[in-house]
Amino acid sequence: MWDEVNKKSQESKVAELEQKFWKPLIEAGARHKRFEDNSSRGAWAIIEDLTGGGEVSLLQDKMVDVGWKFTETRPGEALCDQSWKLNREQRNIIEQLGGEAKRQTHPELVKYLQAEQRRLETELKTMKDAMEKLKTPFFKSIVLFSDKTCFDSGITVGENDYVIFVVGPTGEGKTWFTRQLYVYYDQGTHPHTASVKAWRCTPYYGSPCIFVVETPSFHSDRDNLDALNGMTDWLESKFTEKCHSGILFLHSLESDPTGGDTSMSWHLETFAKAFRNKFTVPSDVYVVPTNNPDYTLPSETLKQRLSQLKAMTERLKGNGGCNWRASVFPGVLKGQPETAWSAALLLLKGITELQTKKSLTSKPTPSQSLDSGLPAVSRILLNRFTKKKNDRDLDAIITLGHTALELAPPKHEKRYSFLVDLAGLVSERFNEEGRKEDLDESITLKRTASEYKSADEPQRQTLLLELDNHLFERFKRADSMVDLEEVISLRRAALERAPPTNRCRALLNLADALHEKFKKQGTESIIAEAVSLARAASGLHPPGHPDHALSRDHLASYLQTKVGKEATRAHVKELGANPSSTDSYNIKRSIKKAVSIIVEKIPLRLLHALTGVLCDRDAQISHFESSPQYKRLLSLPSSLNKEQLETEINKVISEYFEFVTLSHRWGIREPLLRDVEGKSVYDLGNTDGEAKLQMLCDSSAELQEAIGSMFSWYHRSAQTIVYLSDVFDADSLVRSVWFTRGWTLQELLASRAVLFYTYDWSLYSTSDAVDHKSDPPLLEKLQIATGIAKHHLTNFCPGMDDARSRLHWASRRRTTRPEDIAYSLFGIFQVHLPIFYGESAQNALGRLLVEIISRSGDVSVLDWVGKPSSFNSCFPIDLVPYQTVPHLQPIPTDPSRRNNLDIDRAQKLYSELARLPRAGFINSKLTLPSTVHPLTAVKQQDSSTSPPLYTYEIQASRLRPLNVTLSVKLDESVDTYILVRPWHPKTLEQQTDRDVDAVWKLLEKLEQPFNALLLKRSLRNEYQRIACDCTITARIEDITSILDSEVLIPEIV
Repeated sequence: MWDEVNKKSQESKVAELEQKFWKPLIEAGARHKRFEDNSSRGAWAIIEDLTGGGEVSLLQDKMVDVGWKFTETRPGEALCDQSWKLNREQRNIIEQLGGEAKRQTHPELVKYLQAEQRRLETELKTMKDAMEKLKTPFFKSIVLFSDKTCFDSGITVGENDYVIFVVGPTGEGKTWFTRQLYVYYDQGTHPHTASVKAWRCTPYYGSPCIFVVETPSFHSDRDNLDALNGMTDWLESKFTEKCHSGILFLHSLESDPTGGDTSMSWHLETFAKAFRNKFTVPSDVYVVPTNNPDYTLPSETLKQRLSQLKAMTERLKGNGGCNWRASVFPGVLKGQPETAWSAALLLLKGITELQTKKSLTSKPTPSQSLDSGLPAVSRILLNRFTKKKNDRDLDAIITLGHTALELAPPKHEKRYSFLVDLAGLVSERFNEEGRKEDLDESITLKRTASEYKSADEPQRQTLLLELDNHLFERFKRADSMVDLEEVISLRRAALERAPPTNRCRALLNLADALHEKFKKQGTESIIAEAVSLARAASGLHPPGHPDHALSRDHLASYLQTKVGKEATRAHVKELGANPSSTDSYNIKRSIKKAVSIIVEKIPLRLLHALTGVLCDRDAQISHFESSPQYKRLLSLPSSLNKEQLETEINKVISEYFEFVTLSHRWGIREPLLRDVEGKSVYDLGNTDGEAKLQMLCDSSAELQEAIGSMFSWYHRSAQTIVYLSDVFDADSLVRSVWFTRGWTLQELLASRAVLFYTYDWSLYSTSDAVDHKSDPPLLEKLQIATGIAKHHLTNFCPGMDDARSRLHWASRRRTTRPEDIAYSLFGIFQVHLPIFYGESAQNALGRLLVEIISRSGDVSVLDWVGKPSSFNSCFPIDLVPYQTVPHLQPIPTDPSRRNNLDIDRAQKLYSELARLPRAGFINSKLTLPSTVHPLTAVKQQDSSTSPPLYTYEIQASRLRPLNVTLSVKLDESVDTYILVRPWHPKTLEQQTDRDVDAVWKLLEKLEQPFNALLLKRSLRNEYQRIACDCTITARIEDITSILDSEVLIPEIV
């Protein structure tokens, strides 16, 4: 972008393109008819003939339009035809060489053919890469770089150029702002006049230039005189009155806007004096509030100063003889280049709009106006900042996205792209923060963007699908029937377009929306349509297909809702006609509740022994309601109390729904579900398996979704009510069993607002707080009850950070099902793993720890003492060992030893550790990067038999001798044992500089005591952790021993 556009530089670019892309293609053997008899000519000369122009300005005249591709030009099309023809021919040659090499038996000839084949394949790949580059839209391939020579060459501001004067009270602030505009590009050297610094840039080839001028600051009278003279000298040597200019006024919010030497009007008036009579003072003033990111203002102070700044800006309009057109940038610059570019582009937009108004009679051409190119510039910047990998400021990028959208008028060819990009960014922020404003804006942007595409374009379908999801999300949040109606309309349209392969899901999506509408309005026709759609979906696939099972689950849910509504209506009607029927209704309701509970625990389908018919759950319930047992329950005397009634109902229902399962070996010609469904097994043919039927197991899809979504559901709720049935007074809160259950941990952490209620449903706290987490005395009690720091209780972020602390929080909690203790932590660690009820608790915890280590490399979870798991010897059998928080007494260091440090050896160790990978799992083995210390001598000092314990004096390489009491007896041969110190990558991640200080900090860390793992090597060269129930605290011998550290990545089973 920072480039001097002149003939010389353009010819240089042409030569570079010719050398890299075009000439190799032509010289490879052009056979296209347009290149006949031209093999001796240069590529550029041939292209000139093809365009009929013969001028070097081809790039500028033909390709500068945003979005143009080289392959869309006449020479590009010719080169593409030629290239693909060569591609096919060369591919044929390669295949022939490969076939010939297979047929030959002479080794040297085979070697030659294979070498030639590889060479041609390399050439072919180079050619294909070159053509892919030529397909790239031209504006995307512009390289942004600094102009180092524009002022040395005597170039001045032209009449069609644009000048941005960066004005403000402090020079440091202006330099800081200006650097944001070119901080990602090569700065080069910038000649300047006195205290004036200027940079020149060209947004795209053939466009007017933009000059960014950093003006001097004005303080005392003498400084003012020097600064004004320097400014005037620069204007007289570089400036022209006919150019287009504007002012970016920077004001730091760290200063009072009404202060004397920072007064906006005073500073602008002083700046205007530099223009003398020869030049017209720029009238466009764009005020940009700034705030150093290292300096945090109180929110009230920030709000007050922004208000003062806006008031001063309003008073500036029309004030004095300069006729200022002043406005305030809608945001605060905090050091983000995205925000700086937004302000600069909006100022340029204001300048170009004023230019257009002044020249209504003569419409500006692309060579005279920058207006048509601003969207292209903003597009390049938006792409660049959006793709940043690190330090990505989403708020600032969204500000730039709004600017880009404002620069592109409604009919601009890039407006659709800006709408889609901005919608994606806003959606990303909504997913992270959950703000209603972002959801509303995302819906508006996606709805607007969809109008730019026709009904049959795939992009429109994608946008409408995303719009559907966002509208449904807003409906769930705000209960807006308007949004639900639009969702239904979108899903009806999607169903009409759905291909056969996706019709089942489209039917169910529409049915789900109608189901939600029925729950709100209760109209019979709505739920009838939902049921009809679900039945149609289930008929699209045979039993056993996942979509068939999904359809049946949806259908069951709709029918259950329908029956519930009908029962409620019937009860209301019955009560109106006969109030004495309340007891009968209560019995029916209790029976229905008990049946629904027990049916959920039995298989989806059971074989009715009397009829031989396979019954699904609806049929099972229907059989029961026709049975004598059901009629007997309805006739139970009303004198029974609630407990007696429930006992009798549960007894009868449990007996009725008892079932027998069949275990068998699969034989030949076994009947399948499709052979049995709708028939009696007694009517089947005489097959070998007529007496044996495979029972179908229930699906866990909904359970998987519920556990995976539980954290987000609690987090998105407006409030969480916690009922503590065992809290009777203020002192019993911390002893409540609620704080000992596994699932309640994530419910407490995920909920943004919590209210605690005691045994009689009265609020625990008498304060007016709508969130008990914000009540300081109660928050103190929560910290005592949970052992969790206050900032985690009030603002918890799920993820892998400080994994061992999170395991510590859960270590004193229990769950009814042992495996749930691991499942209940999935949301806290933000992991998504399959749910396998019935697996061992060791296996469930092992899978969780594998995910934590593999994703984070955090080896602190291996620092525990207790019983090992069968999953891996480095994992505990349960969470109990994490109750103990490791604590090692640090030892003081001696900085004077740095003078004798062997820096070369230390740097070598630093580099070796920096190259180590993170811990992970490969083939069910823990790969654990470590510094290792092989045992060199073991001497048993004492032992006991109850329990068996052995006290040893152990010597290990580079460690001080240590005395430990172990639960295992060590072999006399010590060469199979090693002590290891697991290596965490974060130890070096924060050390960004490879200087002596960074190396010394590493050595100081390694010198500290550590809890070592004792590993034993097997014959297969695998390791196993032993003596897990003993703490082994080791310490390095001396700092010289650290430099001799041995690094190993053992595989541990």
